[in-house]
Amino acid sequence: KYKFVLRLWGDHGQTALEQAKVCLINATATGTEILKSLVLPGIGAFTIVDGKKVTEEDIGCNFFLDGDSLSKSRAQAATQLLLELNPDVRGDYVDESIEQLLENSPDFFNNFTVVVGTSLTER
Repeated sequence: KYKFVLRLWGDHGQTALEQAKVCLINATATGTEILKSLVLPGIGAFTIVDGKKVTEEDIGCNFFLDGDSLSKSRAQAATQLLLELNPDVRGDYVDESIEQLLENSPDFFNNFTVVVGTSLTER
């Protein structure tokens, strides 16, 4: 199924990709493009953490958000559209800000192979 990428990283690399669990903090255009590049070749699972709602600005710059997504959870909308790219991938979302999540569940990120953060504020 993934012959085009097996030539790049071989069976071992594909197995590692299929077992990987990636967490994306903030469903920005950059973040969803990163996930797209992992979903297409068959990443195991991803979770998007984002407490924001979809805005007009988001729709204008993020291919994974559309007009139907306006005012909805950005994490949920991006997750649904990314999952359409590959039925073998599992996806989930947390509709909560990173600050709230860290306060309520500080060990949340221990479950992931990789955590990608976009548009983070310095604190």
